[in-house]
Amino acid sequence: MGIVPPVSLATLLGLVSFALGDSSTLASTYAGRPRPRPSTVLDPGDLEALLQMNPDDRFDIETINALDLQALLAQARRNDGLLRDVSRMTKILMPRIKAETEEPTLVGAILRAKTLEWYRRSPWEPGWAETMPLRWGGIFHESRVPGGRLSRKLAVRLANLYIESSKAGGWRGRLRSLAAGPYRAMTKTSGFGDSSKRMFGPILQLVAQAFLDDLASGVRDENLPFPLERVSEVARRNGSADVTRTLSELFPRIGSAGLLVVLDKRFHPDMNTVIIRVVAPTGTEAAATYDLVQPQEPLPNAPGQPDSAAEADPASLWEREDVRKEEWITALETLEKRKGRLPAPPGKARDRDSYKGLRDLLLEDAPARKAFRTVHWKGKPAGLNLLCDLLVEGTWSPEVETDGDYLDAELDLLDTGHANREPRGGPWDIGHGWMVGREIRAGNARTYRALRKPAT
Repeated sequence: MGIVPPVSLATLLGLVSFALGDSSTLASTYAGRPRPRPSTVLDPGDLEALLQMNPDDRFDIETINALDLQALLAQARRNDGLLRDVSRMTKILMPRIKAETEEPTLVGAILRAKTLEWYRRSPWEPGWAETMPLRWGGIFHESRVPGGRLSRKLAVRLANLYIESSKAGGWRGRLRSLAAGPYRAMTKTSGFGDSSKRMFGPILQLVAQAFLDDLASGVRDENLPFPLERVSEVARRNGSADVTRTLSELFPRIGSAGLLVVLDKRFHPDMNTVIIRVVAPTGTEAAATYDLVQPQEPLPNAPGQPDSAAEADPASLWEREDVRKEEWITALETLEKRKGRLPAPPGKARDRDSYKGLRDLLLEDAPARKAFRTVHWKGKPAGLNLLCDLLVEGTWSPEVETDGDYLDAELDLLDTGHANREPRGGPWDIGHGWMVGREIRAGNARTYRALRKPAT
């Protein structure tokens, strides 16, 4: 290791201030800002909501975005232990925030989910245009209201929270915030998304936030187009070619006309299809404009294009509740042929019917297990991947202890009689004729064995 020349504490803190802005940024960002409370608040109080998060099954980006970080920091200052907890949790959440706000597949999934919420709720919810900009502003990129409110980017707000909570802990905390701060976490490879997808950087985040701000600013009328004013403004400033290309990464193109489909009636039978209409510039206009429209006719399939949604866009299956096993088989086979990977399911994966359906398929079908091992996502949630390895190999030992914990959690969910049994641990009856046992040797070394009863 090289020798680092001595640097004064004042110099180090000056670097932090230069990188993140004045420490008053955190307070000024929230000064006078109303405190909306999302429907998914985990517990009363912003501090409790943050500390009960984790990057996997208890992660909600909208809840994090709505936290009053100034009040949270003030509450944490009462106890040094709370300040350390805030600093630690902020650092833990940053890689997930990075993935959700920068990788096109994950960003597109969030925008489809919010469009679905806008479609179903905005016509009937009083005050939609007053409350939703506060809840959705600044998730991907800075949001501005002309002459009014400014919502800074979520990642920047969390980084400032990390710095402020570390500085409040004294000079040791200040050094930790520089040496192992969230910006290091923001630059390392994330384990929460498809790392093979290239990241588009600022234009992706700018377009995504403009789209979200448009949805938050108005209500749906099924008889009228919904103008995407902020997206159109981004096109005027940055060029419509870049904006249209970015939207094509976020939403699938269908049909010979290359329609950008945000919501597809085939997957949501209770509503109309919602597409983005790109209006070419006319006269002296310098850029295209964009609208959301609801065509009444079925969407055409382009010649030579996949006929099934599972083949065209396997990732879209996570968004549905009625995925048939045949569709999962088609998706796995398609990805295997393309040498692609199935993206990880969005948050709270184990609660999704699509996740449960895929898990049942893997318990039943040996070819599906083989294909899934080739195309499954990397990183978390890891339980289903590890379960598939066990079912294929018959005997499996985790390389790291946490992998065993992830597998235990998956097995506990499958064994309906397991939750009330003490002590926790095998054997597990996981259905479809499968039994799993576990042997623990010295040093907590675990070995799992899966056996299947012969069909009668």
